[in-house]
Amino acid sequence: MEARETEVTRGDDSIDQALVERVRQGSGVAFAALVARHRDTVYRIARNMCATSTDAEEAIRQTFLSAYRDLGSLRSDGRFRTWLYGIAMKTALAERKAASRVPVGSLEALLPSFDHTGRLAKPAGEWPDIERLEVTGVLREALEFIDDGVRAAFVLCDLAGLPVDEAAAVLHAPPTAIRQRVHRARLLLRGFLERLLIATPV
Repeated sequence: MEARETEVTRGDDSIDQALVERVRQGSGVAFAALVARHRDTVYRIARNMCATSTDAEEAIRQTFLSAYRDLGSLRSDGRFRTWLYGIAMKTALAERKAASRVPVGSLEALLPSFDHTGRLAKPAGEWPDIERLEVTGVLREALEFIDDGVRAAFVLCDLAGLPVDEAAAVLHAPPTAIRQRVHRARLLLRGFLERLLIATPV
């Protein structure tokens, strides 16, 4: 399965590389094709890093404008999608900063607790599967309580679907750090959802 995914990814990279070369030769059609190929992932990054849809729309627009303007800075052996997603993340974080968006609180109290024997305390209800939940509504609001660095790793890996190694390249962090951040985000969000289970009448 992993070999098949690697083969597909290499094929996608080859298509991107060919399109990038055409853009460098002045083809607007080729750039439109690049936008079409990557807009969904850029949207997931922007929408789940930005607090509002308006901020996300601006981040998406600026991402592709920057990519078109700065394409010459992409190394010949560079991977276009990793480079583009890095622009998307930086742009989304800049939008948050411009809007003075900082974590509005903390979910630390919702991390798993342990009893006096050192065993994990049983949650009040069954924990939802974070990886299968669509991030909308209250769950997206919960992301506003998570530190930007932890949130960024979670968004790239769990919501945008990037492999850990690629997310590490985007965030300029070791893969082990990315795994730790994603795990922490999952625990925080599970704790948040557990609290909702407690608060919601059956």
